[in-house]
Amino acid sequence: MTNVALARKVSRPNIVDLTDSVLYAALIMLPAGGTVFGLNMMYWSPISPVLFAIYAVLNIRYLPRVFARYGTLLLFPVALVMISVYGWMTIGFHPNTALRTLAALVTGVSCLISLDIAFRIKRLNWNAAITVIVVAYTVSFGVGILQFIAVHGHAPWMTMLSQRFLERNYVPNRVQFLFAEPSYIGMHLFGVLMPLQWLTRRKDIAALILMYAFGSAAMGAGLRILVDMVIALLLWVIVLVNFHRLRNIIIALVGVGVVGAAGGAVLLTNDRIQLMLSHGLISGDFSSMARLFRALAPVEAWLADIPHLVFGFGAGNLKDAIARGYQTAFNWLQARGDNPAGNGEIRLLGSPPGDHYIFSMSAYIDFITEFGAVMFIALLALILVHVTRCRAWNKMTVCWMLLLAYLYVQFEGYAFYAIWLFLWAAGVAGLMGSLNSGVDDVKRIRFAHKRGKHLSE
Repeated sequence: MTNVALARKVSRPNIVDLTDSVLYAALIMLPAGGTVFGLNMMYWSPISPVLFAIYAVLNIRYLPRVFARYGTLLLFPVALVMISVYGWMTIGFHPNTALRTLAALVTGVSCLISLDIAFRIKRLNWNAAITVIVVAYTVSFGVGILQFIAVHGHAPWMTMLSQRFLERNYVPNRVQFLFAEPSYIGMHLFGVLMPLQWLTRRKDIAALILMYAFGSAAMGAGLRILVDMVIALLLWVIVLVNFHRLRNIIIALVGVGVVGAAGGAVLLTNDRIQLMLSHGLISGDFSSMARLFRALAPVEAWLADIPHLVFGFGAGNLKDAIARGYQTAFNWLQARGDNPAGNGEIRLLGSPPGDHYIFSMSAYIDFITEFGAVMFIALLALILVHVTRCRAWNKMTVCWMLLLAYLYVQFEGYAFYAIWLFLWAAGVAGLMGSLNSGVDDVKRIRFAHKRGKHLSE
């Protein structure tokens, strides 16, 4: 049998049945996290989580096989609902926000289920799927370039489209690509694309990450991407570089140093940074003060109510925690010389115009507030046990976990793909090498053919 024939025999299909088209649609829509067409999940409105849920339902016959590998993880949201009963009974039940939280949990778990069905059970072409993701994010970057042109007044039609189709439009003031918020760029680049590059070592993903990151910084998309770049690059280097060779160590240190110096130079010339340096980290920036307050108010509510700190205020009850801690947080800022009364976002948070205005922008604040410290500890233990049971501990896993721990400090989406991708990849760590098809398959086939071995799927 020729090498080509062998390659055809073992190569994985792009589509097994028509339901797989839903999966590809979900992958295409990964960057579209801020459009008016998505499911409103507090501070972002993604499309892909809904498509993952549809794909999981359409392939529900495979669920027992997924449950056999990820059963504890799939049951954990049920435990979160059960513990929420305490908060609902003692604090109250808000159907709108509670359903948003539960929808985020269900669609997030659906991402894990969909990945396992598609790539472990159905054995779809992993490389083909990643190529689709690369194309989707490349298109998203192209949209950002058009937005940058609109920011400088040369594409009014792009401003009009952004105003019409983006849920929280920042154009023509800032570039946001297709994301809900300019500060979420790093979540996609370093929470989705970078781990995929670690898993596959594909050069096109590395090139896309660098183009997107430096392009975002050059277009003035925000401050967070600059900080994210330095932290992510450091972890990227740790994962990919062989530190047994002195030359590699020197190159890595120089690379991180150059990027850090360049990022620092950009930061120091930024108007927002100049205001922070002259007026203080909090008082010098409207957004920083508002973000701090959104985290501080629930924390003050925790400290004043230990039982609800331990067992949670209940799914969807973040608004109650913010209301209870509002005045204490307000007074704390005033006591240190800040002016929360002059911050319009903080004033609105005191009498919010609707549930859509209630968010903390931190997964840690949201989770502990809704489900309590005991479930947060249980979640951490569950993740560590999952990685250990799957024998997935290595340098990449540790760096990946550190990266996620950092990224979710300023992102609260339970349904966001980063954590679910990590949990799935840990679960198939032993199979990850076999997931890559195409060139790797052909190389394996040729080697076996030369040795005279019989190859079969």
